[in-house]
Amino acid sequence: METLVTIERALEIVRQTAVAPATEWVSLSQAYNRILSEDIVSKVDDPPFDNSAMDGWAVRSTDPKRVEVGMTAAGTAPLKVGAGEAIRIMTGAPVPDGADAIVLIEDGLQGKAHTNFIRRQGENLTKETVALRRGQLMTPAAISMAATMGHATLPVRAKPRVAVISTGDELIAPGEELGAGTIYESNSYGLCALLEKIGCIPLLQEPVVDSMDALRTTLDSLDCDVILTSGGVSMGEFDHVRKLMEQEGNIHFWKVAMRPGGPPLFGTWNGTPLFGLPGNPVSSHLVFMMIVSPWLSPEIPLTHKVQVRLKDSVKGAPSKICLRRIQIFSEGGELVATTHTHQGSGNIHSMVAHNGVTLLPPDTSANADEIIDALWLL
Repeated sequence: METLVTIERALEIVRQTAVAPATEWVSLSQAYNRILSEDIVSKVDDPPFDNSAMDGWAVRSTDPKRVEVGMTAAGTAPLKVGAGEAIRIMTGAPVPDGADAIVLIEDGLQGKAHTNFIRRQGENLTKETVALRRGQLMTPAAISMAATMGHATLPVRAKPRVAVISTGDELIAPGEELGAGTIYESNSYGLCALLEKIGCIPLLQEPVVDSMDALRTTLDSLDCDVILTSGGVSMGEFDHVRKLMEQEGNIHFWKVAMRPGGPPLFGTWNGTPLFGLPGNPVSSHLVFMMIVSPWLSPEIPLTHKVQVRLKDSVKGAPSKICLRRIQIFSEGGELVATTHTHQGSGNIHSMVAHNGVTLLPPDTSANADEIIDALWLL
């Protein structure tokens, strides 16, 4: 077990444990935000035939005079053009045999003939070409391309099933009456939303009380690809996730040199990857964004690295990278950042009120007007 690793080292360690869900086939209407598990080969040329890029007339470019002899539109069989003849043509219609140019409708029948207004068969894509690669995130444009290639269904990675467990005697379900010393359980709901955002299936579990036996029973009952726990990973008497993993699991690392979010652990429980996230909500969100998400679903980023000019001074953290919450916006042609709530790791409002975090190196603070690296939250 390694302790107090950098974020970069934590990523190296977790990437040694693969999550390899099976392939499943989905229709194009279900393919958005899915990830291809195989290369996709085009079944056709694109376009599949020469067609007009404009409304006008299909003509022979060498003819000095033309007479309209017919009309063609998209979805019809190609006609034929002879000497001095012109076929009225609509955008997307097959170019008649013998024609090599288009006269624009606005130029009139005797106008200039343009050879560059014909879309040639296969100029975008040729049959048997691999145009979508394994690992491709299926964006709206990629889905349209798959349809253009002739595919009605696609092979995609099955969504990883991730069990989400919060721990602690103090946790009460939202909507119930709070008692003495209790708080509403919130982490699991935010983590489930993050998992859905990166294309996973969250399996929300009932909170587990501070008991080694209860935690063991819950972990042993799970049927999932990954386990995500919240709370119980620090050095307290009731931090049972860490204790149980030390005694009966397999820990690969414990503690990361980041603030907030310092005490997470990663390992396996009966062969299933397990991330133990801190109990403080800001810490759990940031560890997820910095380590869990890039491992589980690197194709769907949650952050974008930028440089910002600070409008406020921000304090760093001793020996740890500091992730202060900041509001990033454009001003005067550059990105600037402010901060306007307190930065405690228990203050989830700081994640709502801001759209980014600083990337202050260890032992480094920054003054107003300095330019620093930051992450813009997507």
